[in-house]
Amino acid sequence: MTSAASAMPATLIQLPAGTQLPTNASGLNGSGQVLNENDFFQLLTAQLEHQDPLNPMSGDQFAAELAQFSTANGVQNLQTGLAGQEAVGLVGHNVAVGGNTLLLGQGNNATGAFNLSAAANKVTVSIADSTGKAVASINLGTMAAGMQTFSWNGTGTNGAQLTPGTYHFKVTAVGANGAAVPATSLAVVPVTGVALGGTAGPLLDLGAGLAPVPVSAVQQVF
Repeated sequence: MTSAASAMPATLIQLPAGTQLPTNASGLNGSGQVLNENDFFQLLTAQLEHQDPLNPMSGDQFAAELAQFSTANGVQNLQTGLAGQEAVGLVGHNVAVGGNTLLLGQGNNATGAFNLSAAANKVTVSIADSTGKAVASINLGTMAAGMQTFSWNGTGTNGAQLTPGTYHFKVTAVGANGAAVPATSLAVVPVTGVALGGTAGPLLDLGAGLAPVPVSAVQQVF
């Protein structure tokens, strides 16, 4: 006599519309994001509710799924911890991030940076104060393509020493053919602190009143 289990053909259980994935899976809202803990348990619950009653998940299979999730979650936590340590290690250092801020300290030179898209025969840096008034100009001459830095001692166009504070700069570059060479300005500012625990990862607090940035925004460390 054929048993009922062998007589009935195996069937694939199709989950009802809307139950294949959690309806509020916050981890799936953006491209490249992954499932979080709540999403995983919603998926597991749906899998248990809609499993084949004639071929239910075994205890070993259930334990294996939990172990896989625990391992993946542990790796993610480790990566987050390492990113936090890397960010904390930047406190006290100057970093280059997008912007054209130039910080002139008392008795210290101000450092700026920029990225040249191609080699230039003549590179000039124009410096302005907080009101936008031009106060100094630096001729850097010929420079290669890529990341470049410059230093300003705070001397104005009239030869006088300017007041320490926040200034701004603009880079003008010209190539061998006389055409303009695009240059991306980078502000060199100190990292004053780190905010941990955010959904976007660690954020660096910067000097000069600049908004916090992720570690990925750093172009160079000084």
